[in-house]
Amino acid sequence: MTIVAGDPGQIQRVNEFVLGHPFHRFAGLALHRQEPGKAVARFRVDGNALSMGGVLHAGVLYGLMDAASFLALVTVLKPEELAVTHDMHVALLRPVPKGEEVELRAEVIRRGVSIAFIRSEAWRLAVSGEQLAATATVTKSLSIQS
Repeated sequence: MTIVAGDPGQIQRVNEFVLGHPFHRFAGLALHRQEPGKAVARFRVDGNALSMGGVLHAGVLYGLMDAASFLALVTVLKPEELAVTHDMHVALLRPVPKGEEVELRAEVIRRGVSIAFIRSEAWRLAVSGEQLAATATVTKSLSIQS
């Protein structure tokens, strides 16, 4: 799939492709807003996202933080580029209980010729206020489609 930076129609098609992925649908991931180099997505912690301990499953969170990172990056890719994750570091700061909403905020920090660095944060949108639940650094390799 060709991704054209700055082409709203193409970015929308890529967004629909990403959000339509079975895992992302399973977890309830939804794009809240997007601008060049940034994306904000949300999901609710329900039965599909729970660990055996009854809180947000770390593996689900990792996967959704990676998806949010791609949704930020897609806005600045060149037409001929593909991006794949080759490294990701996540720090879990606090649990998120069942029923709460999580907001994922991703921002492209640096984009080079063959690599991009993205920061992603998971915010617990609790009734008592926002709390940072996790942070991630995501490194994506960029390559040219053949």
